[in-house]
Amino acid sequence: MKPKRRRDTDNLHQLKVEADRLLLELTGADRVFRPAHTAFRPNTDVYLSKSREALIIKLELAGIDPSSVHLEAEERMVRIRGERVDTSRADKVYQQMEIDYGFFERVLSLPVDVNPQEATARYDDGFLEVILPLPPHSGLRRIPVNVRDSEPDTDEKGSAT
Repeated sequence: MKPKRRRDTDNLHQLKVEADRLLLELTGADRVFRPAHTAFRPNTDVYLSKSREALIIKLELAGIDPSSVHLEAEERMVRIRGERVDTSRADKVYQQMEIDYGFFERVLSLPVDVNPQEATARYDDGFLEVILPLPPHSGLRRIPVNVRDSEPDTDEKGSAT
């Protein structure tokens, strides 16, 4: 099987982003769930830790003052919001502008329950990493499978029915 090329992956991602945008516009959900002042969506990864004891959320937040970032967590949802401010934009004549500024908000539905009271976050080298420990669980439970007697029923003469 031939590996996917980066361009194919980028095109698929862009198609997904556009489909999501169209769905939100058609349903009106973008006006309900997304604040009007949201300027951009930081790239985000969500994954289980190697020990499988925590869910990790990593956001690309270069140029954002960590004190402007606000986090809220519940068992199955995390909201992260903040602002990237550009104080020097007004006095420049741009040929190209690709860096997003302004407010952002990400509301993430989590694939598993987490323990929000034990959550921690750290900002390092432009990345925000939120560590959400998984709640303790009772472990794997084996469920026995009952098998019905496999011998055929016989009548009084001994022949199978």
